[in-house]
Amino acid sequence: MKTKVKLVLWLFSAGITIIPRADLWGVGVVQAKRFARSRWWSRAPFLPLPGNSYWKFRMESIYGDPNALPSRSELIEYLEWCLEIR
Repeated sequence: MKTKVKLVLWLFSAGITIIPRADLWGVGVVQAKRFARSRWWSRAPFLPLPGNSYWKFRMESIYGDPNALPSRSELIEYLEWCLEIR
């Protein structure tokens, strides 16, 4: 449960981070849909969050720590990269 709260707070912070970057809004929505667990709207907290095991796997494979969270600058870099490879 603690992980979900942390992830929700990170998601909120991520949303605020890309507000001034209108060029990244579309790719941000697409990536959120790709990471979101299936039928996210039917389970609390009713947000398009990835599944816990998938998120932990991704964070461990990237940072070596399943409880790590990307920084704001890393999020911007990732979304810019996604936009670039489209």
